[in-house]
Amino acid sequence: MSEDTYSTQYHAPVLVDEVLQWLDVGEGKRFVDATVGGGGHTEAILEASAPNGQVLALDRDPEAIQEASERLDGFGKRLTLVRANYADTPEVLQEVGWEPVDGWLIDAGVSSHQFNEASRGFSFRHGGPLDMRMGPDAMTVADFLDTTDEKELARVLKDYGELSRSRSLARAILEARKQGVLETTDDLATLVEERRPRPPWKKAHTIHPATLVFQALRIAVNRELEHLEAAVHAVPDVVRSGGRAVFISFHSLEDRIVKHGFRFLADPCQCPPDLPRCGCGAVSAGAVLTSKPVMATTEEVETNPRSRSAKLRAFEVRRS
Repeated sequence: MSEDTYSTQYHAPVLVDEVLQWLDVGEGKRFVDATVGGGGHTEAILEASAPNGQVLALDRDPEAIQEASERLDGFGKRLTLVRANYADTPEVLQEVGWEPVDGWLIDAGVSSHQFNEASRGFSFRHGGPLDMRMGPDAMTVADFLDTTDEKELARVLKDYGELSRSRSLARAILEARKQGVLETTDDLATLVEERRPRPPWKKAHTIHPATLVFQALRIAVNRELEHLEAAVHAVPDVVRSGGRAVFISFHSLEDRIVKHGFRFLADPCQCPPDLPRCGCGAVSAGAVLTSKPVMATTEEVETNPRSRSAKLRAFEVRRS
């Protein structure tokens, strides 16, 4: 099945065939797509689990819920849509009266719609407000800059953007904000490029210097890594024994959380390595199914360049 089948102007889902394979989608099963976006993955799961498979689809973005509702209306009662953060999946399952499910999908990337809609402020390629909220539960970047201090902003730039010399950049950003000359994404991109220009001979081969700054601020205001860690630890509560969790990440910070989180679920022992056997009583929650991340094929990358950075990891819950 081609990813193009499930692509829309709103969003192009990644690794659709791989998601269906690693979730082990089949007739009559129940799944949670906790980042419904434009509904591409959900549609594929519903079709592959026909005639009676069900999907509980979540998203923190009201626009995504509206898009998915309109696109997937034909699936009727097989689809349940709820506006919620994926970190709250255990609570949502209780609210809708579902038991642990056969599969849980999280695609932690930013949707194409969010990037392309200038009013959302996610991209410096489209001039817009300093917003970047994935949902109304987050604060805007503008509010964050107005309430943070230089030390905290420097930490965000260093930890979430992996930027060196972050203190001087943080100082420049906050000073520009106080002076009233930092009001839009264009303003921020220009400031960063002036402070961190790329040598002319590197311009064609390196990312724009504002890319990692935007990434860091987006992660901070949406608390993305915090929510991803919570989701990884919730896998045994959301997924039944024999079921699977499939998480897709798009940068090293996310992938590291998923990789180490799944490993911990498989082997939670905290005993010193020199002990001959476990003495802490930790019990494995299951097994990691993907020793290495699953990546997009060359064909998919050609049709959807954003899939190039997608990494899929899968975990199977196994209770004794």
